[in-house]
Amino acid sequence: MFGERQVVLDEDDVREDPFAKERGKLKLAPGEVPMMTYVEPGMQVTTIEVPAMADVKVWHNLIYQLQAASGVVVLRGLGHSGWDKDIYMYMSELWAEICEVVEARPSFIINVAKGDVRSMQCTLAALADVSLATPDASFGFPEAKLGGLPGVTAYALRKRVSDDDVSRLITTGDTIDAREAQRIGLVDFVGDVEVEVARLIYRHCQPKVTKVMYKPDCEKAWKQQEEQHQSKG
Repeated sequence: MFGERQVVLDEDDVREDPFAKERGKLKLAPGEVPMMTYVEPGMQVTTIEVPAMADVKVWHNLIYQLQAASGVVVLRGLGHSGWDKDIYMYMSELWAEICEVVEARPSFIINVAKGDVRSMQCTLAALADVSLATPDASFGFPEAKLGGLPGVTAYALRKRVSDDDVSRLITTGDTIDAREAQRIGLVDFVGDVEVEVARLIYRHCQPKVTKVMYKPDCEKAWKQQEEQHQSKG
């Protein structure tokens, strides 16, 4: 994924000389070969801040952003969410739609968890391709102690966490710290999340350069270089 990639085309790989039209115009020194360079742009980056509590319009806007985003998507949860039985069913439907959008899109999702991550916000860590957390982050489902069952989050958690651990989290309501979350698979990295986000963006968003050469030209250049070495010897 880093640096340049070189491809040498054999005569069996192409129907004709790929440099035939330009070969007469090329001025090559002994040992040099014609080469085509292809540059594939790196992924674009989208950062989405996800509030714990917000108006309905904000949630619809979040779904739209996820539908439109491509490349690397960095999710950042904001605030602390609580469990409200009056809006639980409606929020469950919204989060179910968020899960469907994430599963349908070919994005590379990075989630950044800081502080107390509760209830539905835990879904972000479960859906991410790479889940990051600060050392002081914690995760939990306090609604379990009030009789609430985070069904959508439980579904998302199973993508990362074993059934036994999912059952423990959503039935006991116990809070786990970042290291325990890493141990059970909900988190991939605990530490300086901003440095890790920068590293991941650098890794996945660098342009990819491919240099293409033709094997007969390479063989000719190798032969010329060999002859030069022999004449000097």
